[in-house]
Amino acid sequence: MSGDSIVWLIIILSILICDGIAVYLYRKKRFPLWVSAIIIALLVPVIVYSFVVLGIDYFKRTNTDPDNTGEGIAFAGGFIAIVLAFNAIVMFVIGVILNIYTFIKKRQSG
Repeated sequence: MSGDSIVWLIIILSILICDGIAVYLYRKKRFPLWVSAIIIALLVPVIVYSFVVLGIDYFKRTNTDPDNTGEGIAFAGGFIAIVLAFNAIVMFVIGVILNIYTFIKKRQSG
């Protein structure tokens, strides 16, 4: 498995798990979607740090080429951080729009 596949796997799994939990909590009326987005945004550094630490550890154990500096893991971590942060921003905006829509709908009907 190449490094690109691992990066995309981490991104897809992180988005599916975080967004799945957020939507589940929103539908059960326990949590507003925008609060879940803030929590996801706070978890982005934890996810990226874990990925980078594991990547550096793997690189140190398997590196046999003295010319390979291994900075690709840092670029991959940055890319993952940008994608997950953008996902949290989009979810936040959707959550705020949904709250405004529900507020206006309740106000007009009641």
